[in-house]
Amino acid sequence: MTCSLRDILRHFDNRISEVATASIMIGIGLQIIAAPVPGDYRALDDLLRCMSGDFIAAFFIAVGAIRVAALIANGHWRTVGPWMRSAGAAIGALIWSQMFLSLIVVSPDDLTSLGAPVYFVFTWIELISIYRALAMRGHHGRGG
Repeated sequence: MTCSLRDILRHFDNRISEVATASIMIGIGLQIIAAPVPGDYRALDDLLRCMSGDFIAAFFIAVGAIRVAALIANGHWRTVGPWMRSAGAAIGALIWSQMFLSLIVVSPDDLTSLGAPVYFVFTWIELISIYRALAMRGHHGRGG
């Protein structure tokens, strides 16, 4: 069985933004593990108030990996897949909005991060993904 880039893009079709945000979550988790100095990640200030850096890293990796798995299996889990996608997008929206708020509200004196607009847009992408996952339930993972 061969799997080309074209096959991958066709499978994810209208869900490519969800793949991107899930992959970024995994990447952030791996970055926290590789450079475990959570105090330097201003976007995580709000999350670090109630969680450890290790937990945040594991949580990001787990949520990202589960989302990718749900996206891969979406067409095969016709009843559960869209609900898993929407739940993953809701968790993603919560994470990105917390990171945005950390940069804007918690650390307003240190607005040197260019991440705030990125996290704001990711939050909206996730909110749109929730809508799309639930509105497109009848398409069973296929564009249309």
